[in-house]
Amino acid sequence: MLSGASQKVLQEFLKRRHPEYDEKIKHWNFLEATYEGSRAWFKANIFKYLKEGRKEFNDRVARAYRFNHTREIVELVQKYLFKGKIIRSEDAPEFLKDFWKRCTRSNLNIDQFVRLVSGATSQLGRVAVFVDSTKTDAAVSLADEKAQGARVYAYIVKPQNILDMGFHDDDGELLWILVAETYRDDKNPITATGKVKVRYRLWTREEWMLFEVREDRRGTARVEITGTGPVAIGRVPCFFSDHLLGENLYTAAGLIDEIAYLDRATANYLSNLDAIIQDQTFSQLAMPAQSVLPGEKDYDALIEAGTKRTFLYDSEGGAPEYLSPDPKQAQLIMEVINKVIAEIYHTAGAAGERTKQDNSVGIDNSSGVAKAYDFDKLNSLLTSKAQSLQQTENKIAELVALWNGAEAPKEDLVAYPETFDVRSLFDEFTVAERLALIDAPRGIRSEQMRQVMDKLFPGIKAAVREKLEKELEDWPADPIEQARKMMEATSPPDAGPPTNFPASGSKSKSTEKTKAPKEKRQGQVTDKTQKKTAA
Repeated sequence: MLSGASQKVLQEFLKRRHPEYDEKIKHWNFLEATYEGSRAWFKANIFKYLKEGRKEFNDRVARAYRFNHTREIVELVQKYLFKGKIIRSEDAPEFLKDFWKRCTRSNLNIDQFVRLVSGATSQLGRVAVFVDSTKTDAAVSLADEKAQGARVYAYIVKPQNILDMGFHDDDGELLWILVAETYRDDKNPITATGKVKVRYRLWTREEWMLFEVREDRRGTARVEITGTGPVAIGRVPCFFSDHLLGENLYTAAGLIDEIAYLDRATANYLSNLDAIIQDQTFSQLAMPAQSVLPGEKDYDALIEAGTKRTFLYDSEGGAPEYLSPDPKQAQLIMEVINKVIAEIYHTAGAAGERTKQDNSVGIDNSSGVAKAYDFDKLNSLLTSKAQSLQQTENKIAELVALWNGAEAPKEDLVAYPETFDVRSLFDEFTVAERLALIDAPRGIRSEQMRQVMDKLFPGIKAAVREKLEKELEDWPADPIEQARKMMEATSPPDAGPPTNFPASGSKSKSTEKTKAPKEKRQGQVTDKTQKKTAA
C-alpha cells in the first residue's frame, strides 16, 4: 500500500493525528498523571500566587501533599465490580480456555487482563484492545504451531498512542488503524544505545506495516519500512473498549473526567492551608523603622528574631509585634476541602465510603434514604460498566477464535452480573426457606430456586443446566399428589390404589369425607336385605 510512496508522503502520513485525539491528548495525559501521582505532578499542577515570590512558591511546592482521591474512586469501583461472579461458559472451545489461562505476553490470566482494561477505561474513557498471534508464516499445521510455541495474546493501546483510523461506511468496522509503539534499544548489552524510541504500526484488513524514522549519514530523517506481514483473520485485529457503552466512534467519557480536576483543586487548597499554617507558626515581625538598630550585627539579630522576614513601617513610636494570617481563612479552606471531597465520592455513588463531616474516618453517618440513593447510583454505574466489559470479553473471544481458524461464537460465552446487590448465597437460601414457610405460590419458589442455582453453580455446562431447569418445572411438588405417591409406596402390594383419596388439586375436602360414611351405610343396608331374602 505504502511501499512505493515517497518520503514526503510517508512523513506526512506519520504526522497525522485524528482531530479529536489531537484535542484531548493533554486531557488524557492529565487524567493519567493525576491517577498515578508523583512529585513531578505537583510541579505542574500547584498554582502560583500572583504576588508570590519564586523562592516561596518553590518551597510551598516542595511541601505539597495530597490524598489521591482519583485513584481511590477507581479502585472502589474495581472492588465492587469484580466482587460479582463472572460466568465463563464451560462449553467454550479448548483453545479459548487455554487463552483465558494465559492471555498476555506476560502470562496474565483473563481476570487480571480485564481488570487492567477496566482500570484503563475508567481513567481514559476508551482504549484499543488488540488480539495478535506469535504464529509465523513457516507454521503450516498445528504441529508446526506447537513446535514454534505459537499462541494468541492480547494487549492494550492507550488513546495517546492512537494516531488515526478509518471506518467502513456500511458495517462500521475498522478499515485501518495507525498506532505509535515505544520500545527501548537494549538487545545488545554492549552496542545498544538504551534509548527509548518510537515506531509506527499500520494495521489493515489484509496486512500490517511497521515504520521507523531514522537518520542517514547526512543527518536527514528518513522513514523506513522495517517490517510487514499478512493479517490472517481478514480484519483489523482490534476493537475499542469503553468505560460505558456509547455511539461515539472515536472517544468516550471516563469515570474520572471531572473527578481529577476536583482532586487537583483539593491539592491546591491543601497547599494554601499549609501556607497559612506555616505563616501562623513562623509569623512576620512588624516594627517601626526607627527601632532598627544600626550596624550589621544588630540588624542581623533583628532579622533572625523575625524568622527571616521583617516588615518595617514609618512610625514615631510603637512596639514591635508579629503578624499572622486570620485563622478564619484556614477554617474556610477546610470547609471547602470537605465539600469538594464529598462531591467527589457522591459523583461515583460512593458517599458511604466517607463520613459527612470529616475525611479522616471512613464511618458513614448518612441517613438510610441517602444510602439507598447512593446504592442505586453505584449499582447503575456498575451494571453499565459490567455490560461494557462483557462486550469486551466476548469480542476478545471472537478474535481468538478467528486467530485459531475457527468460526466466531454465535452466542456470548461470557456473562457479567446484571445487578450488584448484596444478597449472598446464604441470603438466597434464607429467602427460599421463608417462601416455603408462608406457602408461597409454586412459580415464585421455582424462580427463587433459579437464583440459588445461578449462585451455587455458576458457569455450568449447557446440558447440565437444561436438566436442572427441567427439574425446576415440576418443583415444588403438589402436596396432595406427593401424599398420594407416599401412600401408594407404603400400601401393601395387593391393596391397590386408594379409592377414596382426594384428587390432585382438589379444593373441597369436607365433601370427600362426608361421602364415605354414606356409601358405607348403603353397603350395610344391602347386606341386611340379602340376609332376609336368604332366610
